[in-house]
Amino acid sequence: MGALKRIDTEKVHPAQSPLVSPATDGPTVAGKCEPEPDALTAAADRGFDVVELYLEREHLDDFERTVETVRDATVSAASVHTPHVTPEEREYYELTDRLAVALDAYLVLHSKYVMHAFAPDVAAIGFDASHGHENNTGASILHLEEMILARDNDLVLDTAHLYTAERDYHDALEYLLSTYPDQIGLIHLTDSTRRNDGLPFGDGEIDLRATVETIRESAFDGPIVLEVMPDAQADARQAFERYWAD
Repeated sequence: MGALKRIDTEKVHPAQSPLVSPATDGPTVAGKCEPEPDALTAAADRGFDVVELYLEREHLDDFERTVETVRDATVSAASVHTPHVTPEEREYYELTDRLAVALDAYLVLHSKYVMHAFAPDVAAIGFDASHGHENNTGASILHLEEMILARDNDLVLDTAHLYTAERDYHDALEYLLSTYPDQIGLIHLTDSTRRNDGLPFGDGEIDLRATVETIRESAFDGPIVLEVMPDAQADARQAFERYWAD
């Protein structure tokens, strides 16, 4: 893998980092926000060309408006994240899949109400978009292998969730990236302690510089979502770019 880039898209925003060149090889780096006009504009102002969409039920209830809002924005959707719904709310999985197809985005299957024991039930819904199951907080590699990877499902690798699960975090990260390079479709990158994840870069315990180096040296070539709160995303992007360039 080479130098840092973002998606080559016609949706160009003036707040583009000098470390990023669409002409070079490297990962797609995404922010994260709701599919609302102000939130999408703010993501562009923070220097992102692409985002992962954080969805609530109401965004999918007003499906056409959500599609139009994102298409009209100056950022594109790299991925869409299912709302945190129960397994019984199948219609929201189906609507999120439709949204991913409409926006040509990757589908992240994850809900705090769904344990990986139910991953086969979620997979049985059937999805048209490229998709993966995000590892839950505290889910060990053994559990991910048994419930997701060994069933030929793809994994959305959340580094903070992995940190809460594995004592030897960096060995675990390297193992997953080297053993399942074709089954990891997207990475969520954020800081964490053993108890609290989703922290701004530098507020947790993860060696993020080493984490980025491990990703850079691996065969992974999918999108990387900086999964921190919106007001911490610009700093996270700048830190990521420094780490990638080292």
